[in-house]
Amino acid sequence: MKILIASDSFKGSLSSQKVGDAISKGLKVREPSLEIEVVAVADGGEGSLEAINTYINGEEIRQFVKDPFWRTIAASYLRIGTTGYIEMAAASGLHLLKAGQRNPEYTTTYGTGQQIKHAVKNGCKEVYLFVGGTATNDGGIGMGQTLGYQFLDENDEAVMTIGEGLNQIRKIIRPEDKLDFKLKIVCDVTNPMFGPNGAAHVFAAQKGADEEGINRLDEGLKNLSDVIKRDLGRDVSSISGGGAAGGAAAGMLAFFDAEILPGTETIFELINLKEKILQADIVITGEGKLDTQTLSGKLISGFSAKTRVPLIGVCGINELSNEQIETLGLDKVYSLVSEDVSIDTAMSNTEELLVNIGQKIAEDYF
Repeated sequence: MKILIASDSFKGSLSSQKVGDAISKGLKVREPSLEIEVVAVADGGEGSLEAINTYINGEEIRQFVKDPFWRTIAASYLRIGTTGYIEMAAASGLHLLKAGQRNPEYTTTYGTGQQIKHAVKNGCKEVYLFVGGTATNDGGIGMGQTLGYQFLDENDEAVMTIGEGLNQIRKIIRPEDKLDFKLKIVCDVTNPMFGPNGAAHVFAAQKGADEEGINRLDEGLKNLSDVIKRDLGRDVSSISGGGAAGGAAAGMLAFFDAEILPGTETIFELINLKEKILQADIVITGEGKLDTQTLSGKLISGFSAKTRVPLIGVCGINELSNEQIETLGLDKVYSLVSEDVSIDTAMSNTEELLVNIGQKIAEDYF
């Protein structure tokens, strides 16, 4: 019996690899003879580089960049030949800020732009940009500024490239020497740039914005979209996935004719996961929280279309109905949080609880 364990990380608790190792340990307690393979995976957001580097064995390139508050930090990306792999969370991630500091009206993607610039200047012709887990809602203008674009207000003065600056933009000027590279944006969402289902209304609250701030950010993204259409000749207002990373996907598509790729599918291809799925008798996957976002492009939904063997879900919190679980193609779901286990307990004892779940899976299936 061959078991494949390929779970996303449980954010704030355990990495993808450690989640898989804990479940594997529990399975082995009950059934020592099981053949188990643990594969680190991600959906295109935070943790993607860690997941793929086991398989691509890239060179780690470290540099000093600006974090979301313009502070100097060290961040790294991966390079293989002329291809660079950059995770936005490395320089622009929400985890870089304390909870009380978070406010996407004041954060920038400038540091991620520095990473892209460094990669291209040092020989990368193609860049994969994994865009989850950011603290930003600047429409990508921080990256755009780093890479030579100018964003000007009504007085032809430079706009500060943060979320608050979006409403002030009246003119965009292309760089004289635009960098020549192919940009592939990897994301796990389908939200548009702005509107009720856009970047600000769906994601800005978790980045620290209040209701008034969300409305201002949404108006700012619409303004940026309008100026992009007039000055750059690109309509990015309704592009699927354009709202990823605070509208950065839409902005970078306009600035560099980027291609938006589905996060889970792209990760699967980079680590050759499809073949591993086909060889397994049972697949165990999971993520920290099963909710409505799981139904629209998150990691678990990527598995259901690729396996005909039992697909087992493991999560920290399950907010899906039985009908939704069935729609996902999951045979069964095991959750850390239950009537007997609180969220705080689950967060503090994630590894131990996952080992227990591994034992329960073994009891139920073997």
